Amino acid sequence: MNNKAVVIEINEIPLRILKHYQKLNPDSNISHLLEQSLVLETKAEDVEVSVLYPSQTWGSLNTGIGYDSHKIHWYNDPKPDEYPLYWKTIAQNDISVGLVGTLHSSPADTYIKDENYKFVIPDCFAKDNMTKPEVYQDFQALNTSATKENGRAATMKFPKQKAVATLVKSPVLGIKSKTLFDAASLMARIKAGKVNKERLRNVQFNLLADVFLKQLKAQDVDLAIFFTNHVAANMHRYWYGLFPEDYGLKLYDEEWMDKYASEIMVSVELLDKFLGKVINYCQKHQRSLILASSMGQAADKKLKETPKYFYKLKNIRKFINQICVDKDYEYEIDAAMIPQYSLKFNSEEEAKECFATIAAAKEHFQNIHMKMYINGKVVTLATGLNKKADDFAIGDRHFSHQDLGFRRLMIEDHSSGKHCPEGSLIIYNSQTSTTTQDTVNYLEYAPAMLKYFGLDTPSYMLEPQFTI
Repeated sequence: MNNKAVVIEINEIPLRILKHYQKLNPDSNISHLLEQSLVLETKAEDVEVSVLYPSQTWGSLNTGIGYDSHKIHWYNDPKPDEYPLYWKTIAQNDISVGLVGTLHSSPADTYIKDENYKFVIPDCFAKDNMTKPEVYQDFQALNTSATKENGRAATMKFPKQKAVATLVKSPVLGIKSKTLFDAASLMARIKAGKVNKERLRNVQFNLLADVFLKQLKAQDVDLAIFFTNHVAANMHRYWYGLFPEDYGLKLYDEEWMDKYASEIMVSVELLDKFLGKVINYCQKHQRSLILASSMGQAADKKLKETPKYFYKLKNIRKFINQICVDKDYEYEIDAAMIPQYSLKFNSEEEAKECFATIAAAKEHFQNIHMKMYINGKVVTLATGLNKKADDFAIGDRHFSHQDLGFRRLMIEDHSSGKHCPEGSLIIYNSQTSTTTQDTVNYLEYAPAMLKYFGLDTPSYMLEPQFTI
């Protein structure tokens, strides 16, 4: 078969957001896609709603098997060879692939030298800056640094040497001069207090979008995948601003609404402009365009108050040392999405011992909250401090937040958007797309993609109820 596809992974964007944008902008690219495509709602049914998280659901969607089998819980968890990500299966069948940012594409050292991968910029939780071509390594260093620094609250901190190197190389990388000008203009407006500083997240999207389009056009791969999280980040913070009617109480005043109500649609507008370029490319080169999200977001109706502070863990070793007194565990700190922190040990035995020590201490926490997970050599802690407290204890030992390695940040936004099982699947420019229903199990996506490229599906995959 000679099928080719571009996949845009629109993390956590439900159809409601896209249709709302369409209503406001009937002549937009998103409106065109919704009118001219096979539009499906996906459902994540293999992960409990209480622990629903993109690291798990993207693992399920892209392997085609449920969470209980692939066991990928956090971003740097092991990826099982027996249940490969569908794009790895495609590359193994001599079909060319290009990747920018798709989750679980790091570590890349096990596959990046394969000639079927024409360009690879791994996800921003990578432990190194390996890329293909290598000219993007400084740029990737900016991405991984941004992920570490811009967890709960955005900051303008970045490795200046890598930034200068990226700026110098920007024409070669594909980064447009307008993108750089817009980024500089945004930072100036943020410093002047005219624009919300969380819009810095949109800068990363624009840079990655330029890079993806450059490589897509240059390499002409059979399957190109691009991942973006910039809309999801804004939905978490500002869902109330867009849909205040979803809540049974007034959480924010008019001043807050005036300042933040447009943030989600601003980020969707950037996506819309990017999609216009991708649509033109797919039409010109006769490619299918697929937009997919492994789950969605909805109103967090449990949000009842809006604290002014947030505690961010800045020194995890200091925190672990206060918990594991008189222990000297050796571990590496893997990248993760705040408030998750992953510790990688030299052996499973060491990981289990540290896990048990922390679990025992956890029974005596006061104003410290934590969920714990272990996967082989990796222990992941989802942890934080009570936002309304200033005294924290482990048994009879009392600490300030600084003693525990935390930093207190002022915040004006809160998690008014929460994860939900319903995501999006939009299939465009595919003449044979068919289905008999409007909602599908998201485990059907990976086998549908394999079939699109003329490959057999393994026995553990579902038979998809739609075709591309």
